[in-house]
This record gives sequence, C-alpha cells and structure tokens, in this order.
Amino acid sequence: MKGIGIDTGGTCTDAVIYDFETGQVLSEAKTLTTHHDLKIGITEVLRKLPAALLRECEQAALSTTLATNACVENLGGKGKIIFLGVSRKVFMDTWRSYGFRSLDDILLVDCRILPDPAASEEPDWEALRERLPAFLTDCDCVSIVQLFAADHGGAYELKVQELIREYPQFQDIPVILGNTLFADLNAIRRGAGALLNARLVPVVCAFMAAIRDVFTSMELDVPITIIRSDGSQMSEAYAVERPVETLLCGPAASVIGACTLSDTPNAIVVDMGGTTTDIAIVKNRVVKRAETGIQVGDWKTFVKGLYVDTFGLGGDTRIYYDRGGKIHLGKTRVQPLCTLAAEYPQVMEKLKKLDDSDRLNVCPLHEFFILLKDIEGDETGHFYQSEKALCRALKKGPLSYEEACAAMEKDIYTADFSRLESARAILRCGLTPTDFMHIRGDFTSFSTEASLHAAAFFVRSSEAETVEALAQKAYDLVTERLYKNLVRILLTTECTPLSKNPFDAQMDELINYAWQLAGTAGSRNKSFLPRIFETRARLVGVGAPTHIFLPRVAKMLRTQAVLPEHASVANAVGAVTGQVTAVTEVSLRPVSGEDFGNVIVVSRDHRRTFSSRTKALSFARKEGRRIAADQAQKQGARGALEIREEVIRNDAPMGYGMIWLGDTLRFTASGSTLR
Repeated sequence: MKGIGIDTGGTCTDAVIYDFETGQVLSEAKTLTTHHDLKIGITEVLRKLPAALLRECEQAALSTTLATNACVENLGGKGKIIFLGVSRKVFMDTWRSYGFRSLDDILLVDCRILPDPAASEEPDWEALRERLPAFLTDCDCVSIVQLFAADHGGAYELKVQELIREYPQFQDIPVILGNTLFADLNAIRRGAGALLNARLVPVVCAFMAAIRDVFTSMELDVPITIIRSDGSQMSEAYAVERPVETLLCGPAASVIGACTLSDTPNAIVVDMGGTTTDIAIVKNRVVKRAETGIQVGDWKTFVKGLYVDTFGLGGDTRIYYDRGGKIHLGKTRVQPLCTLAAEYPQVMEKLKKLDDSDRLNVCPLHEFFILLKDIEGDETGHFYQSEKALCRALKKGPLSYEEACAAMEKDIYTADFSRLESARAILRCGLTPTDFMHIRGDFTSFSTEASLHAAAFFVRSSEAETVEALAQKAYDLVTERLYKNLVRILLTTECTPLSKNPFDAQMDELINYAWQLAGTAGSRNKSFLPRIFETRARLVGVGAPTHIFLPRVAKMLRTQAVLPEHASVANAVGAVTGQVTAVTEVSLRPVSGEDFGNVIVVSRDHRRTFSSRTKALSFARKEGRRIAADQAQKQGARGALEIREEVIRNDAPMGYGMIWLGDTLRFTASGSTLR
C-alpha cells in the first residue's frame, strides 16, 4: 500500500510517495510555497511525482502552516465565544494575557456553577435567548465554554447550542462545544483555544475544499488526513471541526518523519527550514510532549502537542551589516537573492551593474523588495501615502533598495520600510545562508551569479575582506546560533530549576564561553576547563540546510550527527507515516462529608458515584477504553486499536501517613488510517 505525504511550509511545499509495506520513500519532490494560493504550489509539487505511482496511492496526509500563520497574523474567520459561569471580574483582569483581542467577540453569561451539578444555579435562559441574535450577527462560527464542564458533562453548553438552533438564520453556523475540545480546568484558557478554533474553522474548511479541488483535477480519489499538534493524524471531517489541533503540526510532522527515517532511540531532532529551526527531544523512542498546552503568539491554549522549541534561523535568514560594517545574522526571513534572480532576470542585471560600479555604502543597496499584499484600497488610514506609492510601484516587479526609496520620495539614508514589512505588505530580498550555500557550491539550484554580485558589494561595504571570508563568516554565524540554542534547550529540558526562570546575563555569558571553548581545537585550548557541554543524544538533522551545519555542532557537543536519506522532505514523510492517537482522561476522587467513603468518577460522558474505590476503578477503566476507542475512530482510525492505560495517583502526606486525594486514568488509543 502506498500513500502521499504533503507539507506546505513557510518556504517550500514538499511531497513524497511512501510505501508502507517496505517502509521506503519511492519518490520525492519540492517546490516553492505559493502563499497567495496554496493550490498552485501543491499542484506543481504533485505533478513532479511519477503519475503512475500517484495512481497507486490509497491515501494522502497533509501538514500545513495555515492555522499557525493565521494565529500569529491575527487572521481567520469571524469567530465568537460564549462563556457560562466565568467570573466577570477574573475575566476582565486576565483576558488579554490569554490572547483575546476584542470584547466584541465575547459574551459572558452570569450564573453560579459548582463542581456538583445539583448545587449549581442555571443561567437565565430566556434572557440569553433574547441576546443571541445581536451577538451572533456576522458570525462564521461560535464556541461555547462553561465552568466545570467535565463535572456537568457540558450540559449548559448543550443547552446554549439548542437555543442557537432555534433561530433559522443560525442553522448553518458551526457551533463547537468547549468540553469536546479540552478537558482542562482553567475555563478562560479553554475559552482562548475554543475561540481560536472558531476563527480557524472557515480557514481550514476553505483549505480542505481547495485541496479537494486539486485532487479532483488530478483524478486522485483518496481519503485525506491532517497531522495534529501531537504528531498523530485526524480525518478530514474531524479537522474541520477542530482546526485548532493543527497548530504547529509542521514541526510535529518533522519530528515523526525524523524518527521514521533515522530509527534513533535517543535523539535531538533539528529541523532547519527556510525561516525557523525547530528542536524536539526523543528519549527511549518517546517524543517529549508539551503537557501544559501550546502557546502560539499571544494565544494560550490547552492544545496538547509535542515539545518543540522554535527560534529564528533558516536558509532564508537575513545576513546584513550595520553602519559600522559589522556583520550580523538577523532573525527575520527575507527572500534569497539567488531565488529572486532566478524568477526575475532583471534583478541579475541590476546586481551586476552594482558590482561593476565598485560602489560601497552604509545602506544595503544590494537588497530588493517585492509586493506581498496590495494596500491600495486600505481605508483604515494606517498606511502613509508614500508607502502606498511604493506598493503601487512594486506591482510592476521587484525594486532595488534605491528604486524603492525613490518610489517613496525618500533618500536612501532615512527611508523606513519597517511598517510595510511588519504588515507583510512587502518582503525584503537579500543575502542569506542559501546564497552563501550557492557561493560555496553546497546548494546550486538557483542563481549563483546573483549571489556573487551581491556578496561583492557586501564585502566592499562591510568588515569582510573577501567573498570567501564573508561566506565562512556567514556559516560561522549560523553554526554559533544553532550551538547556543541547543545548549539552552538542553539546560532547560534537563535541569528543572532552569526551566522555570528565564536565562540571565551570566547564563548567556556561560553559553557564549562554552561556544568559544567548543570551537577551539585540542592543543589550542589553553583553558583549564574542558568543553563544558556535551550530550549522549545524537543530533538528527532534517530540512534542506541541516546537513551543512549540523556535523560541526555535533562535534562540538561530542556526539554524532545523523543525516538520514530524504531528510529534506521529512515533514512530508512524517505526515504520511503518522498514526491516529486519541487520549482521554477519567478522574476518580473521594467524596467528603456525609458520603465519606464513596468515590466520584468523572469522564467525558458521565459523572457517577460508587460505594468503593474498587467499583469506581472498574467502571473508569471500561469507560476510558470506550471513549478512547470512540475518539480514535472519529479521528479516522480503522481496524484494530492499541489502547494503553496510565494511572496518575494524587496522594498527600498527613501526620499518620499518606492520604488518597484521587486518581487520573489516562487512556491512549492508537491505530492506523489504513484498512
């Protein structure tokens, strides 16, 4: 059986055809991501795969940055949320810290909700019914979150859903119940994830419709799954209800792909892409998880995912000089000049002319700008007329730094492009590690000549003495940032106290000194200190540029670099090889007061009281296995399931010994989407 794996990343869209029986990648392809219309890039990358093999595939799996980008850039549909029982004062004191941006999207319903349903006081349903039409106007999707939802089985959430459905105009609005998304206690944080989910529903629905159009046009009639934040798969139908679970699914797919391709039990997975580098930890073949929930931008959610540490470093990271000529590695993405010149031949001519002129300047005259978003019709008053003028000029094609300044009627020393760049209206194009890979011959798919012309101007204007020295400096800067971040991650994941507090200046100095020692060959190291940091985990590199930089960093950490075949398309491999995994928890807790000795069991579907812990535990195990299996099947699992059980005890010390405060039973059901 064969499957298609597709990953739409920030820079490239990758695709593979994978043979499940042999565990081999039969074919791979890569193309640039077309952000304005993802269908174009996906169609192009699929057409690069052998048509005969495509017709043999029986499923497809996706990994996408769509939800993450929408979250970070505050995009998406018009989502709204209704809170039931949440303290108005507590909410108003904390709402911004969870990522909420507008009170217009939020309806707080006052009522007294306690863990015991019998002691709770229901909302004024009639008053709420009257408020709904005005609140839900122009709404694409609404989520509902109540306090102590698990104890109540989400009863109040269901009631609100019924009220909404009474109105004919709201029959087609998706209504998502918060208790079906998250079971965690903090209702405000649950609400942040639920509102984000509501905003993402139309985004992912449109994306899936576009993918279906691509598959239909190519006569590919196969089921489609999407990778979740924890690296497992979910069905197309499940994904359009819970798009929030695709947050950071790209890095998660990368980790699964790295584990599949390398078969390394103890590993630090290093995925260097065009924009960022993602780091994950694997111990004894188990990937470290982010148990407290994912945070993306300002949004704090309870979405459970893999632990992934992301920092700005990739093949497209900007390399620039300041006005004193010092060379720096930035943290933002720019388009490499080698790829820009390959697409626009006039860029090559302008760079050659700049090189031939023997000019030098404190301003980056070798850089260009391209248009990402048309702001001509913007009526918010946010953009200046000079900025709109630049965007109009860019509609005709890329402009050099000087040409862009002229379009804004600014001189080259005072022109400011930062507002347009922050708004993602324009994109800067400049020298990057990818350009220096071309110069050094490590990667030559685009225009090496353009990179060389730009580098020659860069050398004249900076502290670099030759183009070769500049290329080495660029490689050193990338290696240094990679080494220092790996050390930081190892310290925070292996040393618990350090994980709770941000690094101070002294810790930064220690890591910097460790970098200097690690880069000093044996006989030249005159310090009494050896290399300070090392690891027994192997560094598994995936992503296109990783093979160039990782072996040197591994040597500094006294370990080995593992660079598996097909590493450059690991995300697509991870997408297609991921399994369905569903996790549910059932809690047991003792009853106090008159009913002392009884035990309450709370699951997704039930709240029941038993006369003994033994009876409660028996019911909890049956209930947990049933819910986990049901959830896995809804996510797309077919056939036999493997269900694992974990018991988390909660005991507290007393004067006479330990007292039992309760148990949490965690059930994990795993299966395949294949028949």
